[in-house]
Amino acid sequence: MNELSSLGLILLLALGAGHLVKFARVPEVTGYILAGVVLGPSMLGWVSTQNLSALEILSEVALGLILFSVGTVFELSRFRRVGRQVLQLTLYESALAALLVTVGMLLLGVGWQAALLLGAIAVATAPASTLMVIREVDSEGPLTDSLLAIIALNNIYCIIAFSLVGVAIDLSSGLGSSASFVGTLYGALYPLVWQLAGSVALGFLVGLLLARWASTISETGETLILLGGSILFCVGVARVLELSPLIASMAVGATMVNLFHRSQPLFETLSEADPPFYAIFFVLAGADLDVSLVGSLGLVGLVYLLGRAGGKFLGAQIGARRLGMAPSVQSYLGLTLLAQAGLAVGLTITAEHRFPEVAPAVTVIVLASVAVYEMFGPIATRWALMRSGESRLGQPEELVI
Repeated sequence: MNELSSLGLILLLALGAGHLVKFARVPEVTGYILAGVVLGPSMLGWVSTQNLSALEILSEVALGLILFSVGTVFELSRFRRVGRQVLQLTLYESALAALLVTVGMLLLGVGWQAALLLGAIAVATAPASTLMVIREVDSEGPLTDSLLAIIALNNIYCIIAFSLVGVAIDLSSGLGSSASFVGTLYGALYPLVWQLAGSVALGFLVGLLLARWASTISETGETLILLGGSILFCVGVARVLELSPLIASMAVGATMVNLFHRSQPLFETLSEADPPFYAIFFVLAGADLDVSLVGSLGLVGLVYLLGRAGGKFLGAQIGARRLGMAPSVQSYLGLTLLAQAGLAVGLTITAEHRFPEVAPAVTVIVLASVAVYEMFGPIATRWALMRSGESRLGQPEELVI
């Protein structure tokens, strides 16, 4: 099947699956992912590996648009109000998830390098599926505000943790002279500084250009063209410069929401035009999942699943209580942080290139766990938002899978 027919089939089946899963009170994003699994190489194979490679650019565009929207949580007036608490709360749940996974791996005899890498990757939370569930249930309130900020910060923390683990592994490789030690330390830390500072700088410059140009445009069509071109340019340049498209796209959104006084209508226009990109992104994500790996998880994989989930839930609950946050945040935030996808997979690929001697143990566990988390994470998020009373769709519901 060629790429055009695959794309048409993806959109049509995504629409059908999105309607079907509503009867089971399951998020639309889960329906999209399940449709992708059925279409992909793991099952029917109607969307082949070659199709996935050819359509990867659409996933990049969609992810850029999603993260652009996530960047709005860094609006200064909002962040001054909840920023300090959210920074601490994110540290609680991230640190506990990483700690439980790392200790669990070490107790099972996994090497310390692989254990630390798995602990760092466990910090990541999928912003795309979480944001789509929030939009689907039309959620608003303390839990939603905290969740939006945490999924943005979570992935920044994950990149930092992964980079620091990489430094530790590099420095443990038996360096003799002080000169080589300094050179290795510089070579290990430089990518971290470059990724963070460079990505934020790129996002700020693109956001500044977008804000200036958007102030001269009033037509919806022209606004969408400008927005799409800016996001594509930002993601493309980030790839060329080996920066983080995730952080750069969020920085564009953060710059826009703070510098452009008419940014709200722009984001509303985007939310009306991006559903096809969301559908394509999640169906392709489902097609890319290798569900056969789930059977190979074993005890080590189970410990990773439970350690990460337990760390997220307990860390969010303990942190929210110590910080005196709203009851809905204390009770339900941990359940909304389970989804894991893009960044975790990306860091796994990085580990394969950078640490080939320990990567096999990391790759199987992370990819199999992503298949599980992407299925059930959005369901848990939807249930938590509904039970918290922040959804404007109706009354809280019972969990149905």
